Amino acid sequence: MSHTIVVAGLSGSGKSTALNVLEDLGYLVVQNLPTELGAHWLAWAKERSPDRPRAVGLHLPGEASSVPNWIEDERATLVCLEASDQSLVRRFSETRRRHPWSTNWETLVETLTHERQCLAPFRERCDHHVDTSSMSASELRQFFLSTFAVDPHQIQLNVVTFGFKRGVPSYLDLCVDVRFLPNPYWDLSLRELTGHDQAVADAVLTNPSAQRWLREQVESIHWQYNAFVEAGKSYLTIGVGCTGGRHRSVAMALALAEGLRAVGLRVNVRHRETPPPNEPA
Repeated sequence: MSHTIVVAGLSGSGKSTALNVLEDLGYLVVQNLPTELGAHWLAWAKERSPDRPRAVGLHLPGEASSVPNWIEDERATLVCLEASDQSLVRRFSETRRRHPWSTNWETLVETLTHERQCLAPFRERCDHHVDTSSMSASELRQFFLSTFAVDPHQIQLNVVTFGFKRGVPSYLDLCVDVRFLPNPYWDLSLRELTGHDQAVADAVLTNPSAQRWLREQVESIHWQYNAFVEAGKSYLTIGVGCTGGRHRSVAMALALAEGLRAVGLRVNVRHRETPPPNEPA
């Protein structure tokens, strides 16, 4: 597959959605680039990030013209997005946006006809022609994810520990509560320690309920991770909470992260209440 993707399409057909997906996949992206500037931008992009794939969202010329030579020279993969007039009129009506080519003497359908004429040479040359008339935004994202991922798409998976007495973090996607486990705080020999200490971890994890919780959470989160990958999500943040965020949540989150890594997931762990010495608060 080419390291350069060129996306041409009608206004309202999903170009922004497509380019946002490519950006999430690691492509260096430019949107609404005039065709005559393509070669200059590619030269700059290659100098800046020579090993990074590139994606160009074209701003179509205002009159019918041939596909620019730089697309052929680059051996770029050209994607053409279209939709029916009925779908595009509905989308412009729903968003209350004005078509960027609109004039005071043309109807929207007449403007779309003009734009289609300018798109025609790209349609004839394109490697992928995508009609988005009946596609949802998520379906269009999935097409680009499955077709143009340079590397397998991965989600940034974060596990965050916290104490409910200080409130639940607002940025969580999933929140789990481990206050059903006995609290090491009430053991005077463990009170001043945290879940980072082996003595606390042993006290928490030897509970049969803790082991069952871990097995079920690893299985559930692994399944949800794969579902979110399919949906094109970029981040998944899981909060593990107990009363103070010092003992049970820390021990369980560390064990959860270990279990998730064992099934092949990359996990970042952060502790709101008790960061270890080498981790910023």
